[in-house]
Amino acid sequence: MMNLTSTISPVDLAELLEEEGYALDGYSGEVYTDPEGKRDLLIVLASLGKLKVDRGLDTDDPFKLCFSIPNWDCYTSYEEYCQQFPHEQQCKCYDV
Repeated sequence: MMNLTSTISPVDLAELLEEEGYALDGYSGEVYTDPEGKRDLLIVLASLGKLKVDRGLDTDDPFKLCFSIPNWDCYTSYEEYCQQFPHEQQCKCYDV
């Protein structure tokens, strides 16, 4: 049976979103689509708490809803991410 409680790291989520054709602002963590782009996946991820929804990140339209990866600013590197979440699988080191 599949474990539905396991989560994907924000760094991996960003990479997967980019592979699906979404653009990511590496500084703010905002996820972009082209003007006619698909937003269905972003809406699902937001409803699951994997993306946050903000209003007005876009300076051209202060009322536009924008999607971003929560707390992205603390994930500028794996080292910083692992300091924040040392128990995540990708942060564990094993002696062999």
